Amino acid sequence: MAGIRKVRKRDGRVVPFDKRKIAGAIFKAASAVGGEDDFMADELASVVMLFLEKEYEDKIPGIEEIQDIVEKVLIETGHAKTAKAYILYRDKRARMRRKLQVRKPAHRSGNITDMALLVDPGTKDELLPWSKSRIADALVKEADLDIEVAESVARAVERRVFDSGMERISTALIRALVDNELFGRGLSGMVEKQNIVGMPKYDLKELIFSKSRENSNIGVNNPEAINLTIAENTLKQFALQEVFSREVAEAHMKGLVHLHDLGYPTRVYCSSHSLEYLKKYGLNLGNLDTTSAPANHARTLTGHLNTFLASMQAYYAGALGVGYINIFYAPFLEDMSYDEMKQEAQHLIFSGSQSAFSRGGQTLFLDFNVHTGIPGYLRSIPAIGPRGRYNGKTYGDYAEIAGRFTRAMLDVWREGDSYGRIFAFPKCDFHVNDDTFSDLRQYELLQYACQIASENGVPYFIFDRDEVTLSACCRLRTKIEDDYMIRHPESMRFCGFQNVTVNLPQCAYRAGRGNIDGLYREIDLAMDIALKAHLQKRRFIKQLMSTPEMPLWEIGKPAQDGRPYVDLDTATYIVGLIGLNECLQFLVGKELH
Repeated sequence: MAGIRKVRKRDGRVVPFDKRKIAGAIFKAASAVGGEDDFMADELASVVMLFLEKEYEDKIPGIEEIQDIVEKVLIETGHAKTAKAYILYRDKRARMRRKLQVRKPAHRSGNITDMALLVDPGTKDELLPWSKSRIADALVKEADLDIEVAESVARAVERRVFDSGMERISTALIRALVDNELFGRGLSGMVEKQNIVGMPKYDLKELIFSKSRENSNIGVNNPEAINLTIAENTLKQFALQEVFSREVAEAHMKGLVHLHDLGYPTRVYCSSHSLEYLKKYGLNLGNLDTTSAPANHARTLTGHLNTFLASMQAYYAGALGVGYINIFYAPFLEDMSYDEMKQEAQHLIFSGSQSAFSRGGQTLFLDFNVHTGIPGYLRSIPAIGPRGRYNGKTYGDYAEIAGRFTRAMLDVWREGDSYGRIFAFPKCDFHVNDDTFSDLRQYELLQYACQIASENGVPYFIFDRDEVTLSACCRLRTKIEDDYMIRHPESMRFCGFQNVTVNLPQCAYRAGRGNIDGLYREIDLAMDIALKAHLQKRRFIKQLMSTPEMPLWEIGKPAQDGRPYVDLDTATYIVGLIGLNECLQFLVGKELH
């Protein structure tokens, strides 16, 4: 006879049979009436085994059936007092199980969709009967505990719950009791795996009734801003616990480095996009239900651009730049008077400045890159006109129109909105190269941009010392050396993957006054941590780009030009510095200025 190998739990699960549990239950009942013979308990458990093997030769016994046989064996072998204690204990536990209900957020299907639908824990909860085995199963699955340890922890938690006399308990409280038990047993590493990320109810209430000052681009408190702050708070905790190593997380928490946009761990940082991509392929994005053919008019192209940028905002934490915007618009502006051209510039800039529906209701962080002339590498590139067709001209043929459109855009940036207020976005990234100073018409545009800068500070001046340069964000730019990208500007884009800032003053404090060599060592340490942060997030982001079910598949898959829209191998991994003046002031007692 093979013997009893399996047992059916109260919730229907089949688990391995363990004779020691029967012996333990008998000894516990005997101890309650003064018994101390654990050998006898083991002998009685063996008798129970014999009964079970005879009664359930080809069947799997249930917990209640096993307990019935334990009672029978205790009575028939003359252990009446132990049998009575066992029966009373069993009855007490049964009443507790019937009485105690577990309040659990309702998501039955086991997928993330149902979890996302949980809106109101007060009304969406379901009540479940108490089950010690669920605790043990969760510990095995979530904390990688051995089954025996998990069941021991579950029993300890059950005792505390039953002893409290509670009739209803939440899964959150059960989890807290489990964490407490794990901590008491020295299993703190397992507690970390069980961590709940979120925010206290008090903090949430404070957030709802007062505006967070974390983001200056959010003008007023609004429901979207509340949602953003809650999401960022939770995702920052997740990132520090799961995306980054303990070393990187502690360096961020202590201020040695700063991980920018930590609340957006599932996004890349910033980007530069090509208008040629939209002109050639139209508007065809995975998050849109409809597709638009390539634009036939400038106004339609602006609409495509606005929708495209709003959609792209879902994948980036920072700025969205548009390169050569005055040049690539030029084929759509032929035969326009200056007033008509300025009207298009107004529509382009106003619509970009009033897209206040992203990330907390803030205006899109946009950079429009304008040039005084046609860079040499674009002069021979075939121009894409209306309907996505090459029109037989090159961009060198559009120097005059592109210059006029630059002037029109500068006029709009100078005048501001209807009250004369400046446009914070889209930013004017004004590119200057050698030709700007040698060509009179280009030089006049530079002088006009300088005049506007002196009046309202809107233009950002970018010096194109490299032949091919794309820019985004406040000062981020990249040199383009890919010959295919230069010859096919619809593929001319780049990604600033992540931004990590090194805290130079703290490096100086850690090194000590006058310790230059120590400062270099501290900076090397911080730079090494910044590199690790980039590599760790890259691994995480690469996973999020890997399949159609993943959240970054839209920018990880091959785009319409056959290349990944974001290529992690060619992205820019940013390391910034802060506080050089304060660093030197502490180190040598003198400032830079």
